[in-house]
Amino acid sequence: MTRARRVLASTTWMKVVIDLVAVFLGFIVSLAVRFEFAIPEGNLRNFWVAVPGVMALFLLTNAAFKLYAGRWKYASFDELLNLSSAAVISTSLLFLAVALVPGARSYVPLSVAVMGGVLSLFVMAFVRLQFRLLGEMSLRRSRAEGRNALIVGAGEAGEMIARDMLRHPEYGYSPVGFVDDDPAKRKLIVQGFPVLGTSVDIPRLVRRHEVDEVIIAIPSLSGERLRAILPYCEESGAQVKILPGIFRAMAGEVGVAAVREIRLEDLLGREPVETDLASISAYITDKTVLVTGAGGSIGSELCRQLAGLGPRLLLLLDNDETALFDMEHELMRLRSHCPFHAVVADVRDFDRLLSVFRRYRPQVVFHSAALKHVPMMEYHPSEAVKNNVLGTRNLAEASIYFGVERFILISTDKAVHPVNVMGATKRVAEMLIKSYSGIIRTLFTAVRFGNVLGSRGSVVPTFMRQIGEGGPVLVTHPEITRYFMTVEEAAQLVIQAGAFTKGGDTFILDMGEPVRIIDLARELLRLMGREKEVEIKVTGLRPGEKLHEELSFPVEELMRTPHPKIDKVWHEKELRVDFVELLDRLIGAAARDDEDGVRELLAALVPTYEPAVPARPFMETVRVGEASAGPGGVAGGGPGGAARSGVAGAVGSGAGGAVRPGAGGAVRSGVAGAVGSGAAGAARSGAGGGGEAEPKPHLRAVEDQK
Repeated sequence: MTRARRVLASTTWMKVVIDLVAVFLGFIVSLAVRFEFAIPEGNLRNFWVAVPGVMALFLLTNAAFKLYAGRWKYASFDELLNLSSAAVISTSLLFLAVALVPGARSYVPLSVAVMGGVLSLFVMAFVRLQFRLLGEMSLRRSRAEGRNALIVGAGEAGEMIARDMLRHPEYGYSPVGFVDDDPAKRKLIVQGFPVLGTSVDIPRLVRRHEVDEVIIAIPSLSGERLRAILPYCEESGAQVKILPGIFRAMAGEVGVAAVREIRLEDLLGREPVETDLASISAYITDKTVLVTGAGGSIGSELCRQLAGLGPRLLLLLDNDETALFDMEHELMRLRSHCPFHAVVADVRDFDRLLSVFRRYRPQVVFHSAALKHVPMMEYHPSEAVKNNVLGTRNLAEASIYFGVERFILISTDKAVHPVNVMGATKRVAEMLIKSYSGIIRTLFTAVRFGNVLGSRGSVVPTFMRQIGEGGPVLVTHPEITRYFMTVEEAAQLVIQAGAFTKGGDTFILDMGEPVRIIDLARELLRLMGREKEVEIKVTGLRPGEKLHEELSFPVEELMRTPHPKIDKVWHEKELRVDFVELLDRLIGAAARDDEDGVRELLAALVPTYEPAVPARPFMETVRVGEASAGPGGVAGGGPGGAARSGVAGAVGSGAGGAVRPGAGGAVRSGVAGAVGSGAAGAARSGAGGGGEAEPKPHLRAVEDQK
């Protein structure tokens, strides 16, 4: 019987025969009703002549609406709507023919034309719904014994999950019912299963119905509400899963396939981000877009989202070839229609950047490449400056020369009142791009936000690793807080902010309320079911850490933008008049690895930064090669320190100060190199040091290469 139904429902000619029979029955019954079941012989004879034409009319109209292309087992409301439209058109044409053609009423009376069309529609729809109903019932009877599931949420998402379980026995789920806190849904029947109670009843219902899994199917559920429901689920002892937010689910599979374990970001409950695709498309679509740090957490997510916005070419730039390789293959697996190209390059290498810009001519740049590990950068301040400051300057000046339209810098809340080297260097990077505004065509902007959940080196993966190793989970202070958002949300808002820039502005993302790190650790332990096994240990603040981060300076006023989660900074701090000179000296000190000089110059550029030399983590630190040389460079030094030079390196200086090519000083080597300074300060030109500082040294070098 089941096989016969399948054959009937999937074979086109059988569908046609069934519809022809339905039309015939509809009209013969209408004719019988018209004559009170005593049809005159003449009318009956004329009906046999006319009925083949009537059936052909309905058949052709149904075919025009493609009603025989689908399977009746999956007949939907859309198919029913198409069937109704086809029947209305067929009935209308038949009515007009009978009304206008002389003598036609003796074959098909007007009332029969209308009534026959209505009855035919009813019979055809009834047959289709019967196939759908029989198919659903067959699935329910034949589904394999699986895991009993209690669904939290009797709304559309919950109904979809239950229906999916019934249609796909291979998932191995057997729904037992729903719980919902909405009083209007109590004792409601959804997909044949009752609403058994509220979230408070979950432990009792799990025991009564031997539930194996509790599935939370409320995509709009806030983090606060989820945290309220979760204790009841955990008390029940059943496994807990969740259907992610609708915007995340839309990006992949929906239904039971989208159900997953609860993650930390679910507990934070960030609202889904809505973006203005029109404004984004205006500056992304059909443009060449470059993303630096493309192998990192933010950079890789930017690449994923930008790939769906239709750029002409997406450039993935990073000096980590392994991360870049993985990102390249991920985009291949996603089968993105966006052309992309991976570029292995270092933002500290100005010559290499010029080559990349000359070859690909990017029009939009997202600069996310940075050294971001706070305690690590406290011990290596020179590297932080080279990457976060020099790298930003190299990329900015290459962008200026090659006419980039927009330059978006990814900044951090640690740049506000920084107490560490990393934050100070990111603040200098913000100041650097501000210094270019108003004098060139490129629109420079910075987007400032807090921590990203799950990023490399961040607290969440660290905690998960510690929990996996059996603990303890190390928290630096019981009251320390941080702002958090998901990487997907951060990337979306960064792209959106890029559409709002007018040049020289800074945007701040709405991070919500700060979260205590110790609470985060407890939630992770609870999610992983290890709260009774793994202890939390307070270790004390690390070098460069502060208890609470800030998103803006007191002098910065926040203005609303068209997007509710993006604010624009107004009345930013003005740059000091000797900013360029101090910047050159900072880069020079980093080139010489003069750590004390780097900290002092960062403090001069960022007054709120107070340099502190952290205690070394080891008893003794050995420096290898106090003076060194790269290819083509000469090692050496004078009273002012060791000199390093190379193809793209920096030249240190002696007591008389460093000069650009001249008679009495060290020659600056390489386009991307930086000039160090000695006791007498930095000079960019002149014969013997002490000459006038020259702003934007790279731009002159670029002009030489034009």
